[in-house]
Amino acid sequence: MSNLVVIDGDALKFETNFGANIVMPAAPCLIQGSGEVDITNKKICVLGDESKVSIAATYTKSTHLTPGTGTITIAALAADQQAAFVTARAAVIVVGSQFTARFTPSSPAMDPQGKPDPNMGPAQGTGTFINSQAFVTVG
Repeated sequence: MSNLVVIDGDALKFETNFGANIVMPAAPCLIQGSGEVDITNKKICVLGDESKVSIAATYTKSTHLTPGTGTITIAALAADQQAAFVTARAAVIVVGSQFTARFTPSSPAMDPQGKPDPNMGPAQGTGTFINSQAFVTVG
């Protein structure tokens, strides 16, 4: 667990399992910061920036091997990923432990007979922040 401040362009790492779905991001997984404070000329990430994360992804299942598509979002931060920061108006996001992620399919994966995945509902997973700066902490 880390109390390093997350900044604009920091990477996100999602676990591949979202329920029965095996999910692979199709694009770089980065968060954009909107805080008023800069660290190394990059804006800090504040509470609310996590809700703007939307990553295109593909998915398969053990029974549906032809990939379908969908979107990964951050559903909720863990309590240890939010902290007060003296120069920020909103709580800042810190690396912390794991956040709750959500995968929402938009087109179904297909089984070997060409039948679509019948379960197109959202599935939960987890993810972490990968910090690019290692000197500004909170707490």
